[in-house]
Amino acid sequence: MNFITTQHDYVLDLLEDIVKSQHQVSTDIITCSTREDFLDEVLALALALEHRHDDERELAPTTQSQDGGNREMLPAERIHMLLTPTLQLLNASRFCNLVFCPTTTVLRGYLASYCPEVASASPAESSSNAVHGRMIILNLLALHHGTSEFTLQGLSQTLATAVSAAHGAKRRLELVECKDARDPSNPSRGPMLWQADVQLLSAAIKIGEGGSSWGRRSISVMTLASRWFRIRHAVSANEQVRPELRRHKRVKSEDEMLV
Repeated sequence: MNFITTQHDYVLDLLEDIVKSQHQVSTDIITCSTREDFLDEVLALALALEHRHDDERELAPTTQSQDGGNREMLPAERIHMLLTPTLQLLNASRFCNLVFCPTTTVLRGYLASYCPEVASASPAESSSNAVHGRMIILNLLALHHGTSEFTLQGLSQTLATAVSAAHGAKRRLELVECKDARDPSNPSRGPMLWQADVQLLSAAIKIGEGGSSWGRRSISVMTLASRWFRIRHAVSANEQVRPELRRHKRVKSEDEMLV
């Protein structure tokens, strides 16, 4: 089953959720950016959180312990979990694989030839009929946004390729759109892109005068994606995938032939 996950505002939230999962499964995180941009954003956000916590601790340098006494914050408590080489982080890294696809061409090419490297099977993956891990695509819409591929035609091609790749590898597909940690108000990033409207065809495609009005029609990205995906809002990665899932609102009849 395929999901659109809207519970993570920032990429750090997604990574923390994966690391803290009680049941680790093979996970491929396909990041729609360069390696340098991804690491810069993660590090900037982690350090920003640490600086904010340091400021808060300066105002309240001690905390009340269970026995009623005061204690000082330990050095480890001032370091973000992703910046600390703990056994939990080391264990999670055995099951996670990061892939960087900075363009739509690279992304589609990778998905078309997708063949995951499976880590040692966990109990959750032991059944032959079970889903063998997760495929998470980070910021797929942001990669298309602002290009000629941000259309029904372009997005459909990428989404269909992703669904086919995940199905062939027996992986659960999740799409996650996160805000830009360096510019949270950036309209080209974040979950709000699911509410955007896109034209049916790429502007590069020439259509006759009689079809010009049809070619300028638009459809919401969420309506398009609802053909393959369900929306998941606030479900922890530790919970079974069944719960507060819902399909997008019924596609209008005039749009049924478009998706």
